[in-house]
Amino acid sequence: MANYISFIRTNYFTVNNESKFHEIISSCFAEDKIMIFKSEDKFGFGCRGSIYGISRDENDDCTEPDADGFHAALQEIIPEDDAIIITEIGYEKLRYFVASSIIITKTQIRSVDLRDKALDIAREMLANQSFSTQMDY
Repeated sequence: MANYISFIRTNYFTVNNESKFHEIISSCFAEDKIMIFKSEDKFGFGCRGSIYGISRDENDDCTEPDADGFHAALQEIIPEDDAIIITEIGYEKLRYFVASSIIITKTQIRSVDLRDKALDIAREMLANQSFSTQMDY
């Protein structure tokens, strides 16, 4: 039996409230300790394993972490002219690989999957919107 192994890392970004940023990261549920990186006035974070989210309620012991709440909390501390890009790369033996990013700005949260994006580009390059691979799910 294989286990899914992943790594998460962000870009460096600015925050409008450093203490709130540290509070958000310290309240996260993750497989491993989340490390914070700092370069001049910018921050980043990463960890081995997945980040599951934060407590749904501050008074709750939270058996179900809230990933959407985590992203929304980060959205509150990012300035309008910056973005947080959370990239996860993972694998389970050679059965499958995952490479995706969540992009958080002050006004939007979007995600992109590398496999889906690569398939879109291949279809464009081939001028064949029905092109498919064995890796499609």
